[in-house]
Amino acid sequence: MPKQDFLFTDYMGPVVAAVIFAICLLVVSFLLLNYCFVLKTDELTVFERFGSKHNVRLGPHSLDSIKRRSQRRLTEDEGCPIVTENTKVPIPQVQVDAASTS
Repeated sequence: MPKQDFLFTDYMGPVVAAVIFAICLLVVSFLLLNYCFVLKTDELTVFERFGSKHNVRLGPHSLDSIKRRSQRRLTEDEGCPIVTENTKVPIPQVQVDAASTS
């Protein structure tokens, strides 16, 4: 049996198949999951946050509601600053003795 010679297009087959699979996965995850299974009462998705930065609607929520939610989150974070207070009583330290090796 003679030795086979492969062309450039033969080597590109797995690469093209992987690209087609990735595009199909992106389309299914974007269209089906984002528009069919995400309700208006659900949290914002990554696609919607990305789209709001570029003024594009990429999900079931409107751009106004996305911007309101992001503004509300910012004001809630500013209203609740993280405050650390020193304790009056020192925290007790626990000594743990290791098991003997003999």
